[in-house]
Amino acid sequence: MKDPAQLLEVDAGQLRNAKDSELLKPIRVRFIEEGADRTIDASTKFPKNCTIEGFCAQQTILELRQQIADQEKIAFQDVNLFGPNTAFPDKLLIADCYADWMGFGLEDWPPRFISKPRIRGFEVFVDVPASRDTSVWENGRMQSYHDRQLVFDVSSGTTVSELKAMIAKRINIPAKRQRLTAHLRESLRTSGRYVLLRDEKTMGDYRMEEQCVAIKFEKSQFDENGDYIFDDAYWDDTGYHPQPPGTWIPQDSLCDRSRPDASKVDPTQPLSIVSDRRAAER
Repeated sequence: MKDPAQLLEVDAGQLRNAKDSELLKPIRVRFIEEGADRTIDASTKFPKNCTIEGFCAQQTILELRQQIADQEKIAFQDVNLFGPNTAFPDKLLIADCYADWMGFGLEDWPPRFISKPRIRGFEVFVDVPASRDTSVWENGRMQSYHDRQLVFDVSSGTTVSELKAMIAKRINIPAKRQRLTAHLRESLRTSGRYVLLRDEKTMGDYRMEEQCVAIKFEKSQFDENGDYIFDDAYWDDTGYHPQPPGTWIPQDSLCDRSRPDASKVDPTQPLSIVSDRRAAER
């Protein structure tokens, strides 16, 4: 039988591991660029990042914001934590910032945070439907094709033309080709109304801060004379006409494999066939 005194002894290695386990591994925080564009997606640039050490999972988002502000020497109001699809309230515990759901943005542990600066005016949300115009292709294969929601910090004095310029910078579709329709709702008792936005008007003219639900984006297919704009490749009785210079539509997104400038890679074919790959491995 062991001496009772020996049973009470604590192994130094176990004690060290227990203390280390109380704290999380370094938490990574990325900062978006300063400016009106507050969108978080695959094309968002993060010019700055930091790591926070010595943090416990039972601490709150509020405490983490304060730690980041103190460490990076920035104003507390300019540290607002988000995930790719999530905003984190101050009372939330770090331990609750995990969801085993791929694509939700909270599948990492420790969680990875994105910091946005304070809002200077108010946010508007622009819904951009999935299209070839905004699709991403690489080496003849599509990497992404999905709806997008852009977020911008505007003021009552911001004009519609200025908002279009922000959108153009994000998705490369020129402002003159954009058609914006605002979903405005005066009260929760109504479904609201849709208003086509005019370039010379301001956000205040439409009472965006009080009534805007979202702004719907469309690409205008016709010019001011009502003529169709050919901004893509096409065939006619004279033959094939390639895309005009300066077009933003990915050339690889053209599904016509008979065109002379078609990619050598057929996007409809698989990258590899399992049976062929296994045969090669033998």
